[in-house]
Amino acid sequence: MSNFIVKFDNVSLVIEGKKILDDVSFEIEEGTNTFIMGPSGSGKTTILKIAAGLIFPTAGKIRILNKDISNIKELYEVRENIGFVFQYSALIDTLNVLDNVLLPIKFRKRNEFKKRKKEYIDKALEILDFLGLRGFEYYYPNSLSGGMQKRVAFARAVITLPKIIFYDEPTSGLDPISSNQINKMIIDINKKYNVTNVVVSHDILSSKQIASFVIFIYNGQIKFKGKLEDIRETNEEIIRNFFQMV
Repeated sequence: MSNFIVKFDNVSLVIEGKKILDDVSFEIEEGTNTFIMGPSGSGKTTILKIAAGLIFPTAGKIRILNKDISNIKELYEVRENIGFVFQYSALIDTLNVLDNVLLPIKFRKRNEFKKRKKEYIDKALEILDFLGLRGFEYYYPNSLSGGMQKRVAFARAVITLPKIIFYDEPTSGLDPISSNQINKMIIDINKKYNVTNVVVSHDILSSKQIASFVIFIYNGQIKFKGKLEDIRETNEEIIRNFFQMV
């Protein structure tokens, strides 16, 4: 039996009379690198925010880590086991790299951090080293390149050792070399930390490099679910045009 770590059942979202998501259903299997793709404004990021419990749907059920996130107690439990990488990194400019990475620990486990401060700092430095940022721990975000800021955001997502990391357009605004580095790190995080990666992106090259499973959404509706190579079999013109027959 498949072990689904994310499950949407007939999820819809209506905002001010406009249907943003329309009866969306899909499952994401544990341990995969899953891409949620589609044109701008199709509902990709909305799905990510609902899965992370940042916004709530109008209808339907969502289970993350086999918990019903409409239940506030279970939602809090889920949030302890997920990481989120925002499109623009969302680093705190007044904090150095190390303090940005440690922020989730300080916020979620304030008392525990005080007792085990050295242990958590050592863990943060280990993650920064893994992501090629050792030596930059006392730099501030405005002195880092866009790609390096993304890596700091990755480290911040990893520090709590989550079971799922949600990424919103992780290669947006990056040059091809930086994008390739980011893609490799997403794969490495999946392998080293046994994390299920859920990536919202319209970057076709990244999907070719990373994705083990693809969900394609258009106008708030799921048009395709499956392996990237299976897209060749689709008759949906919008999908064929988007991927240009990968």
